[in-house]
Amino acid sequence: MIKMKGWNKCLLLIIPFIGVFATKLHTNWPKAGVSVYFKGEKRAFNATVRATKNGFSQRGGLSRNYLDTIASCLYTSSGFVEILRQDHPFEPTLGIALGFEFDENTPEYPYFPAKSTIQLRNYTWGGVEFSANDSLNYTGLTNAVSDDVFFEIQSFRNDTIEGRFSGLLLSGSGDMAQLDSGYFKVRLYRKNR
Repeated sequence: MIKMKGWNKCLLLIIPFIGVFATKLHTNWPKAGVSVYFKGEKRAFNATVRATKNGFSQRGGLSRNYLDTIASCLYTSSGFVEILRQDHPFEPTLGIALGFEFDENTPEYPYFPAKSTIQLRNYTWGGVEFSANDSLNYTGLTNAVSDDVFFEIQSFRNDTIEGRFSGLLLSGSGDMAQLDSGYFKVRLYRKNR
């Protein structure tokens, strides 16, 4: 019979708990949607656009499927992705729009888009967007001229795209705001445009 020291017995009791904890970490991936740190606070944008709380108020207007499609779209002809999310489905205060060029046939990841844009919208703002006194709505882009935002596409499988983003956004009045540790995981709908 093998005699065990006290610390060995403790180790045998602790190992199963470590295994359970590690499994929880591995399977507890971030849920779908968009999240980012904005002005030092973590913001979650997990809701897609909805017409009203009690259904759609337009006759022959926008269906839920149409709203879902435009909120998570891969334009196959132009190779561009648009993701629209807000912080609440029916009474949002903030919304975010991500757009970036993307080649779905890229052989390896990470993929870094050459053109991209981020817009952050405050729905409580009633003024003219991006006017000189608009300090509540922000935008940033990356292209051949400007390099305000950064995107890294980490994977694209079964029409679900996952990646990270960050950047420095500007308002109409010239105020700047930093976006840090942005993350998105969204199922895309294909559209020919």
